[in-house]
Amino acid sequence: MEHSELFIIFPSYKEVEEKPHYLKSVDVMSMEDISKIVNCLDEMIHFFQNENYDGYYDGKNVQAFLLPFEIAEDYYPNIKTRFRVLMGRWGENWRNDRKQSDTDNYYYYHTEIKDDTLCELTKRKKDSADESTFLLINHEAFSCSEDRIKTKCDDEDFEIEVRKAEIKSIAEWFEINRIPQRTFHLNPKHGEFGKGAHPSNKGEKVSVLMCSKGEAGILLKKAIGENLRTLYFYDAKYNQYIEFKRESENVYHAFHLDKEDEQLIPNNIKDAIKKLF
Repeated sequence: MEHSELFIIFPSYKEVEEKPHYLKSVDVMSMEDISKIVNCLDEMIHFFQNENYDGYYDGKNVQAFLLPFEIAEDYYPNIKTRFRVLMGRWGENWRNDRKQSDTDNYYYYHTEIKDDTLCELTKRKKDSADESTFLLINHEAFSCSEDRIKTKCDDEDFEIEVRKAEIKSIAEWFEINRIPQRTFHLNPKHGEFGKGAHPSNKGEKVSVLMCSKGEAGILLKKAIGENLRTLYFYDAKYNQYIEFKRESENVYHAFHLDKEDEQLIPNNIKDAIKKLF
């Protein structure tokens, strides 16, 4: 069945000897710096909690990143525990269900690699028989100036999509690669282009769709919410929030909100939308 798999990777502490050649080495961090990383991860995981994906990390990579916090645990109270809890919320250690084979030869561009996240991601992409999507989240683990890298398994070449561990860039990836994708349905009740809305037979106000159905479909892919029943986004063209109501699985209709109705949008959702601009 089609699905999305997201892998996250971290740099390695400089004293760790066995690590992939492409990984950055980091020194001991201040409490302020590691707290920023932990808070960033927490925010990112919470932001995408309604997305349909399988998250993976490399337990060996996480251990190499956390090594200084284990050595000086008294100086970093609860950091290691909190980080591991976050990884549990993110997903699973792929090493618990390792797919790559030791008899295969893997390459990152032209350099051979072995027993790492790139090998695992490449193998899973190779074995995928459908339109499943794969993403590598680069948490300052290695230098990458483009949004994809090249790997190889034996004689077969692959392109792996890469994004920084930033909410906006990952959200933009989901707009295109979300599985299953959202579908917009024009509800005549709310009209189109700011007109044609049907009056309520109870005399209640009926909100109007200001944009076209095509524009609404684009905004739907960006929309977020506390759950999938109701999603919101900000339509900069009309300077109004737009609300999407789920009609059935992944099918939504929409209407724009006036100043009075936009007050009903939870403040945390408004704050989250700002992160996407």
